[in-house]
Amino acid sequence: MKSIIILLTLLLGNMSFGQTLRTTFPNDFSKWKFDDVSFNTVFINGFDQWRCDGTTIRTTFNNDWDSWKVGNSITLRTVFSNDFDSWEIRGEGKTIRISTTFSNDKSRWDVSGDADGVIRTVFANDMERWEIDVDFEGLSNEMQRAIVFIAIFASFQEQI
Repeated sequence: MKSIIILLTLLLGNMSFGQTLRTTFPNDFSKWKFDDVSFNTVFINGFDQWRCDGTTIRTTFNNDWDSWKVGNSITLRTVFSNDFDSWEIRGEGKTIRISTTFSNDKSRWDVSGDADGVIRTVFANDMERWEIDVDFEGLSNEMQRAIVFIAIFASFQEQI
């Protein structure tokens, strides 16, 4: 009996429970919900400026999808110009890299650097629902929102 309890403790201790990111309405990539936080575009059909509960997320330059500003101090950039498979988030003395697990597969991402985890769609070929399993401990709200925004960007990228 004691060994069963130890085994269950080890198994449950190693399990991680991701948070879900989902569109508010089907086929509408302009409104998202992540736990109690809402992401939505500022302008209808304008994907270059977003609001997230007091935080703004916007392209640094109009129609430059490679470079974003999250809040006042976080930058979100592609590692290589026009290559949306690898991103880097910088700010507050931290650097986080987010890259697709497999080349050109936007449904699975690895998070490394000053945060660890994975981002993946819940169902194959369904970009409206994501599981975000990232250790957010020690990261500001703006840094967390930058990480979550990668999944949102991957989803609406087809529309820009």
